[in-house]
Amino acid sequence: MSLPQFPSTPDLNRQDAINQIVSSIASEELALSHVINTEGEKIQYAIGSLPGLENSATVAEVNDINDSSSNALGAVLENQIVLSGKLTQAMQAPVLYGPVGPTGPIGPTGADTGAAGPEGLPGAVGPAGPDGPDGPAGPTGETGPAGPTGPPAPTPPPSATAGFAANTSGGLITVLLGGTDIAFPNVQLFSPDMTLTGGNTTVTVNTAGLYRVSYHVNTTAAVLLGTRLVINGGILTQSMVPPALTLSQFYNEIEVNLAQGSTIRLQMYAPVITGVATLLSGSLGASLMIIRLG
Repeated sequence: MSLPQFPSTPDLNRQDAINQIVSSIASEELALSHVINTEGEKIQYAIGSLPGLENSATVAEVNDINDSSSNALGAVLENQIVLSGKLTQAMQAPVLYGPVGPTGPIGPTGADTGAAGPEGLPGAVGPAGPDGPDGPAGPTGETGPAGPTGPPAPTPPPSATAGFAANTSGGLITVLLGGTDIAFPNVQLFSPDMTLTGGNTTVTVNTAGLYRVSYHVNTTAAVLLGTRLVINGGILTQSMVPPALTLSQFYNEIEVNLAQGSTIRLQMYAPVITGVATLLSGSLGASLMIIRLG
């Protein structure tokens, strides 16, 4: 698609300017249609419906394409709202303004004194006088019987217990053999029964239940390092992404039963010797999501 052409030194009247605005809105709408078409082809690739496609997408690629398409279509929708407002204003704008009419004649001067108004309503009742002094206190009555014990507090529904934290500032991490905790100083969204402590590294869950825990770690280059979750001080094998020289993006998702007061940490670890990794900055360097399922 070629770019729209506009005069470099335009000599436009009001009608020409409105036409140029409408033309620019149409060009933006055409560009958005190309973006939507591109997202459609990405989805066709993910579900394997493109002609001549031999290899189907992996689960990770489908998740990435799903996130990418969702973000792109959200941006297209926001842009569409702006364009609709611009088009409405442009179509309602008058092309020409008529000349200013002549000043009308001055009206006659009114009477010096107007008619007396009606009698006003009675004034409000004045404030009450001060209270008299308190009488002497009576004797203390007998203590009544204790009331019945109330029902136990309800367990929060699954959707009310959730948390998300992210590191978007990035930075260099020295990764030890025993593992190095990843901090989440930038984004911290937690329900009241979750807390983030320990230098923004440790999430404490105060409601027992079945949880889905997922994480992402994105580095600036491939590193021979691994990632894992540490729950209540113990390493969960099913949460590990083992070291590989080709990895710069680490992702895993597990379901686990957690007791009240359980702690969760996300670590990077080195397989043989100490290593270093640089998290992406200005984007998602690392994230941790916790959702109670039941």
